[in-house]
Parts: sequence; structure tokens; C-alpha cells
Amino acid sequence: MSMTREKLTFFLGLGLLLALFYASVLRPQELSGYGYAVLVSLTLAALAFDYLKVSQFLTVAKAREKARNSHESALETALITTLKSPLLVRYLRTELLTLYYAFFADFERSNTVNKPTQFGYAKSSNAHDVFLFVALSQLPFLPFIHAILEHKKGPGPAWAITLLTLWSVIWFLAQVEAVKFRPIELTNTLLKYRFGLLWRADIPLGKIKSARGIDVAETLDGTDLFMSPVGSTKNVLLEFESPIRFSGPYWVKRSERKAAISLDNPSDFLRQLAQKGVPTSQATSLRGS
Repeated sequence: MSMTREKLTFFLGLGLLLALFYASVLRPQELSGYGYAVLVSLTLAALAFDYLKVSQFLTVAKAREKARNSHESALETALITTLKSPLLVRYLRTELLTLYYAFFADFERSNTVNKPTQFGYAKSSNAHDVFLFVALSQLPFLPFIHAILEHKKGPGPAWAITLLTLWSVIWFLAQVEAVKFRPIELTNTLLKYRFGLLWRADIPLGKIKSARGIDVAETLDGTDLFMSPVGSTKNVLLEFESPIRFSGPYWVKRSERKAAISLDNPSDFLRQLAQKGVPTSQATSLRGS
């Protein structure tokens, strides 16, 4: 599917959802034909405006990334260019990036692991399996739950539950997709940790006390440990000289002395860390690979 078709599909789906919402909430009201005409006109104008803004955002992001070869910098520039206001960028950033990664990122790029010092974790992750389980356990039953709640409690509670459920599925899909586009990267001085939609930390290599591979059967103590929310069969445990701050969505921050991170190629990651002076050891299952 092309990007244009994906945008049209997204806004047609949004328009259908709005139509169902209006039909449900406004059904008890006795609006005149003029009232409905005004409502439909305002909704179509809003959808057209949003379509143009989304198109501008995607165009700016693609041009910026092509010029600077930086995915994150391209998205930040596109947000500022599209929204115009730093305050809007601050408060809408999480929601807009959620929609971008859930619906559009996969049509913009194939991956971002294009340098020997970048390490992805999409291949070894079970993220898509978990997402399918979450989606299939909620979406097929959602229309029935909505109908029952609307009949028993009215449209307000029914739509509140429906929209929260849909947003939770979209949020999880965004996390899964973002895993493919935000790799972990090593520089001469930093480990640039990125996970999913927004978790990040720039860790000085001098603060890494040790790094070792984790065997599949090993059980980790979660005390003082940052662990990637989406699992993987290949992990590396990092221990730090002092607590490292990880920044997450909605200004959430965590400071931990250890971190378990998932990688598609943990052996090469550990070899590169060792070359940069970090004490490392391979897991039994990774030796010889």
C-alpha cells in the first residue's frame, strides 16, 4: 500500500468512527437538518485540515531525514514545522508520534539499522506476537461490549471504554513498530539507548561497569533494573557505576543501576563494547557465535 492510500485509509477510518460516535451520542437529540449539515461540514473541514497537516509532517520528516540522515532529528523538525508552537509540540508530541509509528512509519522506511555501530532488536523480539494477542483478545469483542454498555449505561460510558481500548491497541502497535526504527547505537563515548516509542538514555561508556550476555534460562532480579518492555530471546545485562536516568513517555523518568536490553546481535555488541574498554563476557549460549 502506498503512503497516499495509507493516509486515505486512516482518515476514512477516522471519519467512520466519528460518524458512529455522532449517531450514537446525538440520536436522543432532536437536531434539525441544518444542525446536522453544520456538524458534517465542520467535521469534513477538520478532517481535510488534519490530512493536509499529516501530509506536511510526513513530507518535512522525509526531506529532513534525507538531508541529515537522522530519523529522530527529522521527526522533531517535522513536529515543530507542522505545529508551529513549541508548547503544542511539548504537549502533543507523544500522541502524534504514537499515530505516526502505528500507521505511517512502516510505509516511510524499511529499517534504520544501516551502520555497523547500530543494533536493532525487532527480529529477535516477540513484540508482534504479543501485539496480536493483545489485539485479538480485545478488538473482536469490543462492538458487543460497546452495545451492551450503551444499552445499560448510555453512550457516554460506552464510548469512553471503546476509545480507551482502541487507543491502548494503537499505543501498543506504535511501540512494536517503533522498535524497528529506533536502534541502539554505539559511538566512541556513548551508548545511545532507544526503545520503542519514547524510552531513551545517552549512557557514557565510562559509566558502564560491566556488560554480559544473558542466558535464556537465566532469571533476573528486577530490583534496580531497567528492562525493555517488549521481550526478546537475546539480551545483554549492563551494570553502571552510578544510576543512569532513562526518559520515557509523558515525562516519566527512571534511574537504575542495571539495564537488560534486547538485541538481534548481542555478540557483536559485546565485542564492540570490549574494543571500547568496557569489561564484557558472553553468555554460554552466545559463545562461538
